[in-house]
Amino acid sequence: MFGSKATQPAGGEPNANALLAFPSETAPRPAPAPVASAASAAQLAGASTPDAAIPVAPAAAADVLAPAKAPGKTRAGVALFGVFAMLILAAVGVFGFRNIPFRTFVAFQPQPGNLTIQTRPDASEVLVDGERRGVTPITVSLAPGGHVLTVRNGTDERVVPLTIASGSDVTQHFEMRTPEPVALFGRVSVVTDPPGAHVAVDGRPRGISPVTITDLTAEEHIVTVLNDTGSAERKVVVSAGGTASVMFSLAKATGPIGGWLSIASPFDVEISENSDVIGSSGTSRIMLAAGRHDIVLANRAIGFQEVKRIEVTAGKTTAVRLDPPKVGVSVNARPWAEVLLDGATVGETPLANLLIAIGSHELVFRHPQFAERRQTIVVTAKGPNRIAADLTK
Repeated sequence: MFGSKATQPAGGEPNANALLAFPSETAPRPAPAPVASAASAAQLAGASTPDAAIPVAPAAAADVLAPAKAPGKTRAGVALFGVFAMLILAAVGVFGFRNIPFRTFVAFQPQPGNLTIQTRPDASEVLVDGERRGVTPITVSLAPGGHVLTVRNGTDERVVPLTIASGSDVTQHFEMRTPEPVALFGRVSVVTDPPGAHVAVDGRPRGISPVTITDLTAEEHIVTVLNDTGSAERKVVVSAGGTASVMFSLAKATGPIGGWLSIASPFDVEISENSDVIGSSGTSRIMLAAGRHDIVLANRAIGFQEVKRIEVTAGKTTAVRLDPPKVGVSVNARPWAEVLLDGATVGETPLANLLIAIGSHELVFRHPQFAERRQTIVVTAKGPNRIAADLTK
C-alpha cells in the first residue's frame, strides 16, 4: 500500500482515480480522529517497548492520506460530470439547431423610384439617360441616383437633370410649344374691278369679291366671277401652304350697287355668310351688296364664334370692331413670381381666375433671385386655361 509503485488502475477504466481502489474510499467512513504523533499512538496502544511496531500505523496513515486525496477526487468527479453535461448539451444543441427554421437574410437592395412625366399637349417623346422610354403621359421606374430627363415635342426640347431617391415618386410637368401644323391646303385671293362680284371655285359659290378662300387643296382650280355686267373665268394652281392671287376686270355699272365691310379684331377671324366664306379679318375691306347681312365671325383655333347683323350702304365702308370675351386664367410659378400681362402688372403668383380676353398674349414672370421668363400664351374660349412656370430650371 505504501510501496514505491502506485497502484495501476483497472484495465476497464483507464481514466479512473487510483484512490478509488481503497475500501476506505468506497465504504462509509467515521468522522476522522485527531492526528497524533507516533509516540502518542504507541502509548495509547499500550506498547511495552519503544522499538515495538505500531500496529495502527497503516490505518492511521490511510486515515491521514484520505482527507488529503479527497479534493483531487472531487475535482476529477466534477470534471467528469462537466464533460458529460457538455456532451449532452452539445447533442441537444445539434438536434435543436437542425430543426430551427432560419430566415435567409439577403443584402439590402435599394428600391427603384417612379418618375411620372406629364406635358401639355400630350404625346411628347420622353428619353431617360438618352434611352427612349415612350410618350407622355408616362410613368417609368428608375434606379436611385442621378438621371437626365429629355422631353421633346417637335422642335421644342427640354433637358432636366434630376435625382431619384429610393422608393420615391417624382412628377414632372412641362408646357410644350405646340408644333405648327403641316400645311395641306392653300389659299386663293380673288379681287375684281369693280368689286362685289360673286365668286365661285370649281362651281361652288365662295363669297363676294374681294375674297380669300382658305381651304383649297394643293392642285389646279377654276375660279369664276360674276356680276350684273358680265362674268369671267380663270384657272389657278394652288400650292400647299401658299396663297395664289387672281384679279378680274369686269364691265362697270353706271352706279354703285354695293359697299364694303371692314373688321377690326385682336386675332384672325374668318367671315362667312350663309355658310359661304366671304373673307377674313386680314383683308382690309370686303365688298358686299348693299343691304342687310348676317355674318359669322369665327376662329376655330381658340374656340371663338360670334354672329353679327350689319347694314351695308352702297359706296360706303361699314366698320365692325370685335371685342373678344374674357375668360378665367390661372397662373402659377415656382417658387413665386411677379406676373406682367402684355406689359402690365397683374399681381404675384398664385393667381386664380384672372380674367383675360381670348387670343394671344405675352406673360412675363419676374423673381429677384432668378432670370426673367417670357412666355407667349393663347387663351381659348373653351379652356381650361392654366399657365405654370418653373423659374428654378
